[in-house]
Amino acid sequence: MKKTIKMFLFLVIGVCTLALSDQAAPPVGLEALSSFDHLWVWSPKVKTAMFSSTDPKGGNLDWWSFHGKYRGEPILAKIEGPGCIYRIWSASANGLIRIYIEGNTKPEISCSFKSYLNGKCKGLPDNFAIGRKANYMPIPFAKSIVITAPGFGPSAYYQVSYQTYDSSVKIKSFSKKEAGAGEAFQAAAANWTKSEEPLPGNLVARSEVSGNDEATIEINGTGIIRKLSIMNAEAPQTALKDARLKIIWDRSGKPAVDVPLDAFFINHPDLKDKWPGGSLKNFFIAANKDALTSTFPMPFAGGARILVSAPGQKIKIVALAEKRDSLPPDSMRFHANYKSKEFTPNEKKENIFTYRAPVDPATNYVVLDEKGKGNYLGCALFVKSVGTVWWGEGDEMDYVDGAAKPQIQGTGTEDEFNWSWGFSSYMSPISGTLPVVPACKESIVAQVIPQLRNPECQKIRGDNIAYRFRPSDYVPFEQSIKVSYEILGNSFLAPHAIFSGNLSQERGDNYASIAYWYELPE
Repeated sequence: MKKTIKMFLFLVIGVCTLALSDQAAPPVGLEALSSFDHLWVWSPKVKTAMFSSTDPKGGNLDWWSFHGKYRGEPILAKIEGPGCIYRIWSASANGLIRIYIEGNTKPEISCSFKSYLNGKCKGLPDNFAIGRKANYMPIPFAKSIVITAPGFGPSAYYQVSYQTYDSSVKIKSFSKKEAGAGEAFQAAAANWTKSEEPLPGNLVARSEVSGNDEATIEINGTGIIRKLSIMNAEAPQTALKDARLKIIWDRSGKPAVDVPLDAFFINHPDLKDKWPGGSLKNFFIAANKDALTSTFPMPFAGGARILVSAPGQKIKIVALAEKRDSLPPDSMRFHANYKSKEFTPNEKKENIFTYRAPVDPATNYVVLDEKGKGNYLGCALFVKSVGTVWWGEGDEMDYVDGAAKPQIQGTGTEDEFNWSWGFSSYMSPISGTLPVVPACKESIVAQVIPQLRNPECQKIRGDNIAYRFRPSDYVPFEQSIKVSYEILGNSFLAPHAIFSGNLSQERGDNYASIAYWYELPE
């Protein structure tokens, strides 16, 4: 184990000696946050799912829905192992959270639920808590786990994301006494907080090219792109307008990436200076005044071709690629897909319904619909919302391998991105949300009482951006995957109250998205 962790650390700092072909299964627990190269190696031994407070009757009243009781306490999740909890989220946590491992009657963790999400539980590390809503501290278990929440009262919204593994995967169960110590913890904590720095020159073969209207980099042989930076060559602080990015692997006739450049870098529209700190930065993407930068690991066996087109502009591309003699036979290729859809406003009283009414999944906005074998890594949503009333009541629904029911179903769009009660401006290594809504005089009282509303506020359009990556709770699929979101928001035509008729799919919000995943070549 120590040898494996050391190799992960070497990879992070530029010495790439990890033999992924020898892995029987991807790393589990803290190791999954130590390096991200496991994301592009296919393993059939993993399943990702989620427990949540989703309305069991199919509506959108997604609170106070538990999964039985354990020792008289309401259950958030009950799972047979081997497995690992990777994420616990709640909109407004209260009461306690208790985590029982391997059938023990004494909880391994017992803490204020709110303190747990804030990373404030005594004896537990705070490294993987993001803001006030979610904690990504891995909790592996060999046989079973039960998570309860005694005293978790009204507004009991929650999600528990986890993976389970083939019985051949041997796991050491979580111990509070060992939490926050050891090489695996140090590697994961360092990776979680690392800043975006150029990779060491001895790791990479550097390719750089500039061109007018379009620029292309060709990389021959076998290797892994470790860093890709793109900028306006004449004025790096200025965005490349109407630019497009294409990436082709192994001399394929079909690009694995063919998307708008700004969307790929979660900068659609150009709002990088609106993020906390003045620029966007997370595990895989940085967008600032100097460049748009990606650090997705991108393996290739027969060459790589990167093309950026931006009519009337001068483009600069810098690619840093690690050379390899070969790749494991189960190596996947990086993909990205952009979609958009403009919805026509048609908000009428007959199009308004209650939180209890189910929404037809056929009307969902689909982020990704792909056939093949791979790992879904996450997405970014770009929504141009109408007015100042909340647009994101729709649940995330992920269908794996053609299943009729979603394997993952959320409790609201903002919840999927680790926030709640609308969007606030926040940024973390794994997720972030950014609502950029034009100023308009509209009070909370006016949102509740339609007669007091300012009609001008109903006409504005606000740019919303949200991203979330899944380096530990990635979603494997063997045949297909469909990632979708319900189109659903509060209505201008009804009071903004949770039990009244105030939801509509006909508001006229416009959606766009970028999805990221790895897939085995055909």
